[in-house]
Amino acid sequence: MNESMTRRGMLQATARVAVATGAAVNAPVLGSRDEQDRERTPQRAGSQNPRWYLRHLVGIEWGPTGANDKDKIYLSRATGKQIIDHQLKAHSEYAVLFMKDMEFAYYNSRVARKCPNLARRDLLRECLDEAQKHNMPVVAYCQVQYDHSSWKAHPEWRMKDPNGNDIPSRLCYHSGYLDFIKRVTGEMMEYEISGFHIDMLDFGFGPPYGCWCKRCQAAFRKEHGIAMPKGVTWDQAWEKMLAFRCQSNTRFCKELQSFIKATRPDISVDFNYHGYPPFSWEVGQRPVLHAINGDFVTAEGLPFIFGHANPSLLTCFLKGARPGGPVQVATSRTMHGYHDFNVRPLAELKWEVFTYLAHGAQCTVVDKANYDGTLDRVAYERLGEVFGEAIAKREYFGHKPLQEVGLYYSSRSRDWYGREDPVKYMAAFWGAHKALMESHITMGMVMDENASLERLRTFPVVYVPSAPVLTQEEVQLFDAYVSGGGSLLVTGLTGVCDRYGRVQTESLLSGIIGARLTRCELEHSDNYLRLPGELAKGDGAFLLEGIPSDWPMLVWGPLATYESAGARALGELMLAYRSKDNQWSNHMSPASVTGPALLVHRRGKGRVLCVPCALDAAYVGDFRMPEHRRLIRNLIRHMNPHPEIAVHAPPNVEIVITHDQAGRRLLVHLLAFSGSVPSAAVPFPKGTRVLPPLMAEPMDYKARVQVNRPFRRVEVAGPGTDIVVKKKGMHLQTCNPHEVLIVHV
Repeated sequence: MNESMTRRGMLQATARVAVATGAAVNAPVLGSRDEQDRERTPQRAGSQNPRWYLRHLVGIEWGPTGANDKDKIYLSRATGKQIIDHQLKAHSEYAVLFMKDMEFAYYNSRVARKCPNLARRDLLRECLDEAQKHNMPVVAYCQVQYDHSSWKAHPEWRMKDPNGNDIPSRLCYHSGYLDFIKRVTGEMMEYEISGFHIDMLDFGFGPPYGCWCKRCQAAFRKEHGIAMPKGVTWDQAWEKMLAFRCQSNTRFCKELQSFIKATRPDISVDFNYHGYPPFSWEVGQRPVLHAINGDFVTAEGLPFIFGHANPSLLTCFLKGARPGGPVQVATSRTMHGYHDFNVRPLAELKWEVFTYLAHGAQCTVVDKANYDGTLDRVAYERLGEVFGEAIAKREYFGHKPLQEVGLYYSSRSRDWYGREDPVKYMAAFWGAHKALMESHITMGMVMDENASLERLRTFPVVYVPSAPVLTQEEVQLFDAYVSGGGSLLVTGLTGVCDRYGRVQTESLLSGIIGARLTRCELEHSDNYLRLPGELAKGDGAFLLEGIPSDWPMLVWGPLATYESAGARALGELMLAYRSKDNQWSNHMSPASVTGPALLVHRRGKGRVLCVPCALDAAYVGDFRMPEHRRLIRNLIRHMNPHPEIAVHAPPNVEIVITHDQAGRRLLVHLLAFSGSVPSAAVPFPKGTRVLPPLMAEPMDYKARVQVNRPFRRVEVAGPGTDIVVKKKGMHLQTCNPHEVLIVHV
């Protein structure tokens, strides 16, 4: 018997014993997440790290389309050789393969129903036999929620709504389904797989909400000493219910991971993550609590669904939710969903993949096979060009980021202020990110769950975009950061609500911002900000760069009115006229001044700038204007006027700056998205619904880079880029979706 067969037999025996004995139900607790992540610093070119997810940059997830047993066509032409051959042609470094979805297993399972059109064939075995010839890691995909076959076969596992009704396709995390998934993963551990991708660990993406089954009710009462609330009540009982839901799927993940690690400590486990925007409390995940599940955190970018700012926002968010830990982002090769049977343009695929890599993430591109199991040749050709370039540029990825701004995310504001309307909170966070990205101001993200003074002090500026729900502990943290010399920017309704999202008469931030809250305008959103021309004569002139003076700028959204209690007041916030029997009564022109537009307060060694209106939220709303972005840029540049590297480029170019300490290089990544003019997909009066732009071709653009420190020389990584070096910087012109300016220091 050869070595591979000996290993195969050993794996089969080990996995079968684990399933039979329930190994790892009482397995040792995994090491602390911080300890594990410290061992998982992303590796650069030439790394011999045994962990595949630290060794490789790019891979492809293969999956079927249809899950049908009504004909002989579905997946009938899929073969392991074809799947792996296409992966190799695309320069894929690892393969994620659907092996258990909502209906079928695609290997010889003893516990799950196998895809009938495979007959006696074992697709996992076929793929592994081919992949092992090339030392390609194979990760098995296993679906949890929306497992229709298990839902139909086991009524006792179903989630229940508050009225005791079954929730379609959703399975209770406290049911016997966990044991079933252990048996499924136990079978797959008999194969030489390198890891598991466990998908859909949510509670659904909207009503009906779960779970109110008898098991969950009993567990809730045991943990909290009270009965479950009768529904979504937004009170103390609901606060406990939110925590219970989050802990339920966390417990599921940890038990499953412990079982897998006790059986096969060599393989990885990751869980698809939905703790990031735009997802909210409905899915039952919190940003940090769920990001630390698994060996690394993985989520879906999908700009055609979440917008083309999302690849940047998501990667920064994942890095903030799991600082120092490995991050992976998945996207699709298609234009509108996973099962489109079309292929996105090469330029757009390059832009998106390199956005993830530049931010320090690994990238998986999802490909759904044709109905019969065959694959799209053009998709793999394009991915081959993208992945080939990524591998050639490997040395430029995974270095320490240089970030000016720490963008603060409040999960409690998400839940208790946003409630069933999460955009009510998230718009400000989205707008802040977009404004910084388009202003070429580098950023990281800070989560309320893991915020610390040490973390805040890594950023010259901390920006809190309208977080109405803050705790006293958070306020004390901000105060210590500012008093120690930090610069804090807060906007909107930050700090005006209690822990349950109810607006108060006093702001928790009054002491920090040096002002007293007098009122909040919540009923009407047609509010305005005006910067008087007289500011140009004094130290407020910085506000007017790119902003017309004496012009009421619409900042659609709520506002807070403050009166100074030590802060310097600049500019004006204005309320609109109000009228009756007017079709425009909720969108009127400006009428009267209600309070200052900006409060500047020195505190200790630092300073706080407060803009108590929806400046950032407005920038991603229906009435967005470039002036919103410019004013945010002006505020940041006032607080941090001399960044180590400053870049001037078109707004559609994102900048990521990292420090290759071993190579003594600063790496300036330029990522250019150049979409075509969007078109409306529906007739009037719904014409404001437009299709996402498509990046069919790269755009030629110019950028100016100022280096505010000594440097030895500069070069660029890509072909066709012209560069002129001057004393304090350089001018470059390129049409590459991704370029790297290499500054030797």
